[in-house]
Amino acid sequence: MPSMPGLIAFEATARHLSFAQAAKDLSLSQGAVSKRVRQLEQALGVSLLARNNHQVLLTEIGSSYLPEVRALLGQLETTTRSLINRAQGKSAITVAVLPGFATHWLIPRLGDFRRRHPDILVNLESRLKPFDLAAEQMDGAFHFGAPNWPEATVSKLFGESLVPVASPEILRTDRANSPTSLLEGTLLHLSSRPGLWCEWFDMVGHSECLPAGGPSFDQFSLIIAAAVHGQGAAIVPRFMIETELREGSLSIVFDRPLVCDRSYYFVTPLHACSDPHVVAFADWVGQCAAEYAGRSLQ
Repeated sequence: MPSMPGLIAFEATARHLSFAQAAKDLSLSQGAVSKRVRQLEQALGVSLLARNNHQVLLTEIGSSYLPEVRALLGQLETTTRSLINRAQGKSAITVAVLPGFATHWLIPRLGDFRRRHPDILVNLESRLKPFDLAAEQMDGAFHFGAPNWPEATVSKLFGESLVPVASPEILRTDRANSPTSLLEGTLLHLSSRPGLWCEWFDMVGHSECLPAGGPSFDQFSLIIAAAVHGQGAAIVPRFMIETELREGSLSIVFDRPLVCDRSYYFVTPLHACSDPHVVAFADWVGQCAAEYAGRSLQ
């Protein structure tokens, strides 16, 4: 088995491609880090790093070994943290989240769950697509789409309603008198759902409009930030901009929401359905979603 100090030194050096930076990270001398990596290479019988004129590069073997080392160290860290939490009388669950959903809806509410269940720690990990919950040892996941996920129970939270928004600055300089006037300004697009603007124009009776151009972003959170800073009009889920609407950093241009045929769900893998901590979290999420959906209908 390779030595743990050697693996840690290799990962830190490979991350920075520098023994000096790795030494700072590990609170060791540069010579100590170099020695640990060299001892690891000698034990394995391969060169993981190429050292050239004070430059450090990964060898082909080192490049293929690095992801495995990172996965091993990451799993060890997670397991150790869980062990410490259990020793302190706490239990941890790990939940996969959609970044925008977590940032704008889940995290602002998590304080309430902690107050209700101080003995349960909730760890969040970002995922953008469905994956094998059991293989990645997840206790649950938030999902947007259709209510299907293998080897899991799926509970609906709420649907998605998208509205066109812009900053007050944009509205002062480019006042939108009709939906088509939005085409005169910059439109912001979600790269994974590039047809949202076309769907909205079609819904408001302007199917001939083909909005093109404008920057694209891979997450709603980035689009919202760009819209707040006056970089264009955006079409985003209303639940993600509650704070911005309340504070006035964004305004709805036309209150004609585009209702999506997909919804947000909480997914519980079969292996976690009987875990009382997961059940407590799933029940709390369901209550929060019901309260939100009730307010949005008022």
